[in-house]
Amino acid sequence: MSLFWAITLLTLTVTAVLAAGYMTKPRRLPIYFTKVPPVMARVNTPSKKATEKQRTINLPTGDNYVIPLGVRGHFVMVFDWRVSIEINGKRHYIVVPKLSTTDFASIPRVLHTLISPLNNTIYSAILHDYLYRNPEDFFFHALPRKTIDRIFYWGMRVRGVKRVTAGIMYLGVRIGGVASYQRIR
Repeated sequence: MSLFWAITLLTLTVTAVLAAGYMTKPRRLPIYFTKVPPVMARVNTPSKKATEKQRTINLPTGDNYVIPLGVRGHFVMVFDWRVSIEINGKRHYIVVPKLSTTDFASIPRVLHTLISPLNNTIYSAILHDYLYRNPEDFFFHALPRKTIDRIFYWGMRVRGVKRVTAGIMYLGVRIGGVASYQRIR
């Protein structure tokens, strides 16, 4: 393939992705984040030979968090974080409990120059990760994956993420999120 056709194909692909991201707009779902942002602790990837004592992190709250074996770096909630979500005209409150974990937005590293996983998307990513991982609250546990993905999109929009970026990330979780969605009945 000549360089001209490779550049043309790349341009068309990027244009199609941007257009799809811009045109994507799931049904409105009001979300109200508290003025107090979530407090997170960075957790590094432990060595494969680390003992439980070496994998234990002492948080400022007095809680201990043991890094599971075989996990990559992530973040852990230091305090509970409360979020209000309006679904079908009724306001619900969800508390993302302390010691919950997140990797923020799981954006492939090659795309980090286009979409940073560490901007106003993190609020929605924390909430999305918690809702995907079997929340304790019965109402939120029963939500279908599509609604959780809508929460992700509208949470980003509330935090000022541009429509095209939120749309691309929403499409990413709709397409690639099925493997991460966990429900234990």
